[in-house]
Amino acid sequence: MAVAAGTGTVMVAFAGTASAATVSRPFPYHVTYQTGVLPSASPSARDAAVKKQYDSWKSTYLVHGCASSEYYVSTKGDGDAPHNGPVSEGQGYGMNIVPLMAGYDADAKTEFDGLWQLVKDHEDSRGMMQWQLDGKTCKYTDSGTPDGATDSDLDIGYGLILADKQWGGYTTDAKNWLAHFYSADVASDGHLKCEDDGPTTDTRPSDWMLDHLRAFAAYDTAHDWNKVITKTQNLAQEFTAAYSPTANLLSDFVVGANTTSPKPAPADYQEDQPDNIVGYNSIRVPWHLGTDALLYGNSVTKAIATKESNSYKSHSGGNPKKVYPHTKLDGTPYTTDDQAEEAGDSVGPAAMAAGDQAWTDTIWNYLATNPFGDGYFGESIKMLVYLVMAADYWSPAS
Repeated sequence: MAVAAGTGTVMVAFAGTASAATVSRPFPYHVTYQTGVLPSASPSARDAAVKKQYDSWKSTYLVHGCASSEYYVSTKGDGDAPHNGPVSEGQGYGMNIVPLMAGYDADAKTEFDGLWQLVKDHEDSRGMMQWQLDGKTCKYTDSGTPDGATDSDLDIGYGLILADKQWGGYTTDAKNWLAHFYSADVASDGHLKCEDDGPTTDTRPSDWMLDHLRAFAAYDTAHDWNKVITKTQNLAQEFTAAYSPTANLLSDFVVGANTTSPKPAPADYQEDQPDNIVGYNSIRVPWHLGTDALLYGNSVTKAIATKESNSYKSHSGGNPKKVYPHTKLDGTPYTTDDQAEEAGDSVGPAAMAAGDQAWTDTIWNYLATNPFGDGYFGESIKMLVYLVMAADYWSPAS
């Protein structure tokens, strides 16, 4: 990946430490993507928008607690955990956001280490993070035996690689985490399970973060990440060809992942959104696949992201507010009663990968709004989408 700007190395002093840490890729660290377009706004305007969103996100959601050595991402505004406590998904988001903002945020390393400390202090029996904690007791709060969630476990692993590239010193932690992840969350045929204690026959497309997997393959040669990449791409192509040939949308949950004929899960499979269409899980797919296409120029993810972008643009009339979080696999809304900012925001990287300048600019401008008053989930996704769309989302594999 070519670097367009921001290539300097800086020394940043961190609160509570006697030494300084080297920031190898200080924000803004602009990259040149392998395909697609960027928003028409100037680089300085894009960076300013990212800083503004980060300041808001950090002041609202990044919490110093549960212990003095810990930080967590609050679920404020969404009720995803009791007393605005952390969920592993948010912890993963934070561990991706903070290293990318180092150089702008002088406390980034301290915050990252606190986020990582909380993960280490709340691992399940397979070495993954317990997915939901109470904001007061900081104890696991779901019923049954503590378990993890694949999307967060992926993001935590990716965050550790980002931190290792940014500051150094995380290689052992990162490779240990990836080893535990591979054992817990990767099925024998290479597909990603929905959770570490779940069956080996299903998968969740919002976990298909192929940019993360490609970085894992470059970083960790002890495990066959290329098998995971190939299986994930095959599932995406097989599913869309059979169930969404025009829109290329993917249902929230997919069963038959251990075959070459994956299909939508039953409507009430896990979360009853329903689970056989796009819901609050798979609204993240155009963000993830678009990002992979931008970073790596992959033809599979570019083709799917392009069709998803075109479908959402067509059915919304080019208005991101009318990209609904529950969408049928043919691209039409399942219901228009529910709206969320992250549904429209997530299309941004796909629009970029598709090379659609007007749609990209519309979504970029939409990011500056929060028309439905969304909380932790939407604002955290927005933060990451902002980084991608501003070309401040560098790959640790580059």
